[in-house]
Amino acid sequence: MSKTTRNWKVETATLAIAVTASLAAADITVTQSADAATTYATTLNFDEPGGPTGVVAPDSWAGIGLVDMQAGDGTPNVNEWGNIVGPWIGEGNSFFGNFGVFMTFGNDLTNFSGQVWDPSGAPPFGGAGVFVFNDGVEVGNLSIEPAWGGIGDSWIDISATGGMVFDEIRILGFGFDPSTFVDNLSWNAVPAPSGLAVLGLGGMVMSRRRR
Repeated sequence: MSKTTRNWKVETATLAIAVTASLAAADITVTQSADAATTYATTLNFDEPGGPTGVVAPDSWAGIGLVDMQAGDGTPNVNEWGNIVGPWIGEGNSFFGNFGVFMTFGNDLTNFSGQVWDPSGAPPFGGAGVFVFNDGVEVGNLSIEPAWGGIGDSWIDISATGGMVFDEIRILGFGFDPSTFVDNLSWNAVPAPSGLAVLGLGGMVMSRRRR
């Protein structure tokens, strides 16, 4: 009767690599869908009372944690693009970035959702990418066929698990004239360390009062 000798060290190492790779891939999940994505705690639909329109400053929404929202050509623009480009973008204002939309947040995020349109079309001559970064390092991405002209899935969702976070999102079409529109953004931010300290101090005070 023959015996099969198994190299457990090699098999264990291979399994460990597979598990590690699986966990790493699960840290940041980027999805595209036709149905509306989850709406998170902080929202921005560019129709807020008193909100800027026309060519806007990149730090226009720093007060809600979006410290820099830029267009690829350096001319971010908010307008009623549904009336100009097509009603399928929706009513009200949306954000336009020629050659892409680039968002940087003041605090780390665990979730983000929003709608994206771009005329870049399907690969190989078009398509678009959603790239997710944390502290300047890419931590997730998704190649998409962007919605346009009422066709395609416009919603994207980014979710972090296992203690992973992100602070920057870049959306870029790969067509001959990528023109990216975004709207109905929302996200969950991790409180800053100082905010957590205040919350902890408040809890201690309440605990003392109860005693």
